[in-house]
This record gives sequence, C-alpha cells and structure tokens, in this order.
Amino acid sequence: MQFETNTQFIREDQKVYISSQNMLDNLKALRSICKPETKFCAVVKADGYGHGIREIVSILKKGRVDFFAVANIREADFIACLVEQSKILILEPLHTACSPRAVQVCAEKGFHCAIVDAETLQFAHDALQSSDNVLNVHIKVETGMGRCGVDAEIAADLIKKIRKFDNIRLAGIYTHFSTAAEKSMSFAQQQLETFKKFLSTQSLLACKDIIIHAANSAAMLNMPQAHFDMVRCGLALFGWSQCPDSLDIELKPVTKFEVPIVQLNHYKKGQTVGYGRTFTAQRDTTAAIVPVGYADNYWRLYSNRAVMRIADAFAPVIGRVSMDKTILDVTDIDDVKTGQSVTVIDNDPDSQCSVYKLAELADTICHEVLASLPPKARRIIS
Repeated sequence: MQFETNTQFIREDQKVYISSQNMLDNLKALRSICKPETKFCAVVKADGYGHGIREIVSILKKGRVDFFAVANIREADFIACLVEQSKILILEPLHTACSPRAVQVCAEKGFHCAIVDAETLQFAHDALQSSDNVLNVHIKVETGMGRCGVDAEIAADLIKKIRKFDNIRLAGIYTHFSTAAEKSMSFAQQQLETFKKFLSTQSLLACKDIIIHAANSAAMLNMPQAHFDMVRCGLALFGWSQCPDSLDIELKPVTKFEVPIVQLNHYKKGQTVGYGRTFTAQRDTTAAIVPVGYADNYWRLYSNRAVMRIADAFAPVIGRVSMDKTILDVTDIDDVKTGQSVTVIDNDPDSQCSVYKLAELADTICHEVLASLPPKARRIIS
C-alpha cells in the first residue's frame, strides 16, 4: 500500500458502512405517509448527520427529494455541485457578520435562506444592489422553540418589508416543534395552533408560491396535520426514531461502524486494567484491544458500561475508554483473533450496541450518536 500525504486523512481500518438501499427504502416509507403533493426536504446538516454530506446527498438524489436542508452557507456550497441549487435550504439565519459576497452567492446559486431580523434584511437588500439575482427568503416564526425564530409581530413586519424589495422574494414560512417526540403532545399542538393562527392572520395558506413547513422527523411521524406544503426529515432517513415504539412504518437502520482487533491480552485474576485502575479482573481474562476511543467520539462515559459485538456475541468494555483504544472482555467468545472485525455501532435496532442503546447509556439522543461518527473513518456505501 502506498500512503499519500496530501489528501484527507482517512483511517482505512475504521469502517462506517452505509446502506443506500435502506436509506432509499426509508425515504419511500416516509413519503408514503405524506400526501403526494407534499414536498420532502431531506435534512443533511452536520455533515449528513456525521455520515458525510456528499455521500448522503448522492444517495438521496436517487429518490424523490424536493429540498435538501443544511446548517449553513458552507454546507450549501459544498453540495451545490450535486443537486439543483434552488433545492437547498439553509437553516442558519443570514446575519450581518456574513460578507456581502456570501449573500450574493446565495442569490446567484438560488439557495433558500432564513432571515429573522430587519437589519439583516436591509443588509441583504444592499448587498444585492448591483446584481440582477433575487434572494429566496424563509421566515421562521417563533411558536415555542425559543431558537432562531421571530415573534409574530416581527415576522409580519418582515413580510411587509420583503414585499417592497424587488431583489428579495418571500419563498417560505416555517416553524419548529420543541416537543414533537415527547409522550405528551399538548405543547406541540399549542405550537401548531400558534403557527396556524399566524398563517391565517397573514393570509399565507392560499399563497401558492410560498412554501409552508413545520414538521421535523418526529412531527412528520406523529402530527400529520402539521405537514403543510413540506416536511423536513433528518433522523428517520437514517432508520432511527425518537419514538420507535409508536412507529407505523418500518425504518431500516442505515449505518454500521466496525473496527478490527489489534491485540489480544491476557490478565490474571486480580489484575487491574486501564487508566485509573477502574476494572479488576475477577477471573483469568482474555481481552481484545480495538482502535477506537474518545478521540474517535467513542465517549469515555462508555467505560465499563458499553458492549461491542463480535460475530454473534457481545463483549463488554472493561476499564476506561482511552484516547484511541478500548479494551473488551472476550473470555467467553470462541476463536477470537487479531484482525477480526468488531461492531462498535450496530445496524440492528435491538442490538446491545445499537444507536438506541448507546444513546441510552450516554443519556442523550440518537442524533448525537450518529453525528459523532469519527470523521476519519472510511465510508463504505453499498
């Protein structure tokens, strides 16, 4: 093998397997619960939920996707070569710290951008004075999320101002639910009613050239009345749900993360293992060392708690997870060898090392586990 020094650093023995068929099946299943005319926006922010944004976009463009939502202008520009640029929605609001050139690029490439204050609106208008391009703008209405939205009065004022500018077009109105994945839907319903009241007051529901959107993955699954003109779906495309017990469709996990065993160790009963000596062997123990640690976003809090899968068996993590190594107890697993593959994140939702289980152990959500896939691991798309 010849190693190249001027390319992106990729560790070939850390492998993230991505099933394109499962993702396309998820897309089809998710579209099936929407009306045929409802637009589908695939949320691919955070580098495609940690999978690689270009890899994920390349898969999804084979299916019926109307928009791709990204976090910021850089992500939009990064995927613009892959999709029709007018199909990219940037969720982070434009602001006056952006360069005028950034605004011009958004207009030139047809990106859809959020604007949430009058100062930025004027800034965008001024930046486009020497251009014939029109900027597509979406306004986010604050209904209870408390993040990046604007109150109804301000939103109404922004709409009036936009309509006075010939180089800015009102392309969308949206909101975001804060509790659509919770057992109680009362606050989400309250948010929906607030949003619908705003739409009615502003006579926006009848505007065919304005995209109304509110539903993220959870709301898409749990609140069909919130679908409006478009749904924004992220997590569910990857085969996971914040409320898996209430799913009416089958979602297929897209991702599996594997590393090899690089060493086998043998510990005598009573011997301690790892930093801080947090594990003491209660018997003569065979251990496997795998090349993944907290530098690879396999978090230290998994120490002495998580498991990894070897063939059809599960090996507990023993000792503290270190920067780039983790130790597994493989005493009860037959025929373990160096070089053998170990599943760190399983694509079986019932697995003891599934995204669900790892999120539970870390007291977090599936999104964070997926978004923490190591960037340097090789992506293998099947």
